[in-house]
Amino acid sequence: MIYLVMVLISAVFWFVNKTGSTISGIMDFPVEYYGLPKNHYLLPGITTEVLQLTVSARGAYFLGHSGLPSSIKIDLSKLDIRTFPDTDSSLKFVTKEDIRAYVEAQLPGDYKCSAIKPDTLKLDFGRSAEKKVPVILDSEIGFSPQYRFLKNPVLQPDSVEVTASVNIMDSITCIKTEKIEIQNLKESFTQKAKLIIPKDVFCNLQYTDVDFFVEKFTENTIEIPIRRIHVPDSVQLRVFPQKITLKYNIGWTNYNSVSEEMFVAVVDYQELYGISKPKFLTVKILKYPENFGVTDMEIIPEAVEYLVERVEQKDSQE
Repeated sequence: MIYLVMVLISAVFWFVNKTGSTISGIMDFPVEYYGLPKNHYLLPGITTEVLQLTVSARGAYFLGHSGLPSSIKIDLSKLDIRTFPDTDSSLKFVTKEDIRAYVEAQLPGDYKCSAIKPDTLKLDFGRSAEKKVPVILDSEIGFSPQYRFLKNPVLQPDSVEVTASVNIMDSITCIKTEKIEIQNLKESFTQKAKLIIPKDVFCNLQYTDVDFFVEKFTENTIEIPIRRIHVPDSVQLRVFPQKITLKYNIGWTNYNSVSEEMFVAVVDYQELYGISKPKFLTVKILKYPENFGVTDMEIIPEAVEYLVERVEQKDSQE
């Protein structure tokens, strides 16, 4: 116990001594650029994104990082921007002597900066391109029983303008949102979704609003006559039965708005063109009121029997 007490007292004396003396250390600060020339963008890769500063301060300030900025802001409009000799004119640089005043002005008065790395601030004003790309929603939605989307989620905006180096622009086909995960959803709502902007891409928007349209669904049935398509004039195609029963899910809002005329069920005579004739013709839904939220259609029966009859052609001279 006596030993532990002595260690504790020594630690206290050490801490008091250190907080009263000057301590030096190396710290990394992200760089934020502004004041860029009009219609110019800094491209990542070559551009310096982090400054490593050797700073010193009294221990009490240093140990707590008191008052230090989260980043170093550089106003390019007030600096002497030079071009690297014998290189592409888009590659620029600023010496550490030119930015030292900006760096020191952003440090608290108790801190001193003795070194800046790298010694040259590199800037890549390389050739860039702009284009509009769609925003893609990344989501995983789970619904409460009998609930689902009335229609697909709507993004506002659903596309954004992006700027990037011409070398990578072709590979940028879309901008995704952060993943939205929801369980037991049973009502419509709007949520702001952050855009996932690749590191090498500039976009002036950071978020999009996503409208989710949710409604309670119920099952309904309807009888639809079967139409025959691609039937030659020389034959008559009969099917048995002549109608199918269609089961489907639909939201309560449009339950009474759907009618038989909105659906088209068909069988295709071209199924009989093969060497072996099928015993049944498959029934397909050629048209349905998708914008009314009709989903999960079940055709009963899915295939029907048929009879092909030859049609006698009258003599054209009669």
